[in-house]
Amino acid sequence: MKTWKKWMTTLVLGTSLVTLPVGMAAAASAVETVLYGAAAAALIKQQLVRMDTQMQPQMLAQTQAKTGVVDNYEYEDRLERIADNLVRTGMIKRNYDVYANPSKELNAFETVGGVISVNQGMMDTLNDDELAFTLCHEMQHGERHHAINGVMKSIGVSVAVDLAFGGHAEMLDVLLGGIVINYIDNEMVTMNQEKEADAYGFEVMKNTPYNVGGAPSSMQFVYEKYGDLYQEGFKRVINPNNHPQMTKRIEKLGRRMTRWSGNHVQVGGDMVYVNAQPVVSPAPYGDYSRRRRAFLVAGNLSRVTHTIYGEAQDDKKVQTTPVASGKIKGMDLTGNDWQILQNGSEISVQGQHIMDCAPGDDGAAIVRSLNQAFRAKPAMLSDKEIQKLDKKWKSQYGYKAPAKKDKAGAQKTEDHS
Repeated sequence: MKTWKKWMTTLVLGTSLVTLPVGMAAAASAVETVLYGAAAAALIKQQLVRMDTQMQPQMLAQTQAKTGVVDNYEYEDRLERIADNLVRTGMIKRNYDVYANPSKELNAFETVGGVISVNQGMMDTLNDDELAFTLCHEMQHGERHHAINGVMKSIGVSVAVDLAFGGHAEMLDVLLGGIVINYIDNEMVTMNQEKEADAYGFEVMKNTPYNVGGAPSSMQFVYEKYGDLYQEGFKRVINPNNHPQMTKRIEKLGRRMTRWSGNHVQVGGDMVYVNAQPVVSPAPYGDYSRRRRAFLVAGNLSRVTHTIYGEAQDDKKVQTTPVASGKIKGMDLTGNDWQILQNGSEISVQGQHIMDCAPGDDGAAIVRSLNQAFRAKPAMLSDKEIQKLDKKWKSQYGYKAPAKKDKAGAQKTEDHS
């Protein structure tokens, strides 16, 4: 710290002691401010990196003190098991501490120190496939050190200078620790960072045993509870968006799932398509809407077609040549080699679990539709057709804000769609 102070003081004084006209002196003062600000920012970022990489126990303790911790062995075991499965991909390079906090909101976050906290609201409502993508997403924030960049953005130049040069070096970690913990309440994650976390999180997801449909279905559930979480027009100026529009995130994750399927499996609205043939619009069940269930069914079907055809090279072209695999060697993809079965409530294709029928699902009709679709010529619906189906679904079933009472007690409806 003293070296930095001495270097900066020498540099700034060297500039200041030169006799300059008034206009140039003002310019020099501005230069000094920039120099101090840049040096302070560099020093603080260096300290934050050290906290991020070397102070995980301290950051975990401070974060848990801020949020609270749910004392529940089942939550702990579930999070640890899912995190271990993600690490086994070899694509997670950092070590993470993951815990559940008692908030009932649908949220999770990653912060400095590789600390990930999942709200109890997520733990109680998401299945393992959806929760796996949540952790994939948060881990990608950590892999790219997004929290450090966010904390840096939250610190103004004057505060940075005061922190870096205004006190003792041993106090800097304490002061920064306080800023980091308070930052949890107002994360400055950029839209590009969120897009990165979604994209790279899905790359990890598809290398796990989890259902890739859990990626769009988890976002679908958040959308159904909170809407697009996106400001339009003047509201965007007052309260800038830092997350992409939820419906856009769902659309992009759905496309990634489709591409992984070899472009054979798609979701349009709440209908699942295989080879451009409609196969099932699952009945709603509990917290699971038709569309949320559709993504999960499509994810399981995607694993079947991925095993046969591999991943498509782009979003437009359907993979038609089977990959070299002993599992499908000699298989007649248009004949009677398909094993599409219903056993009780469960429907499977080639031994892969596809769905459990809920009340309202016609299992026999679904099996017939799957048989027809898998024997059809490889094909996919166009982006325009999918977008039309999605738009129709949104107009009929999309998010509607819960009704609120005005001062007179009458019901008012606030629409965020």
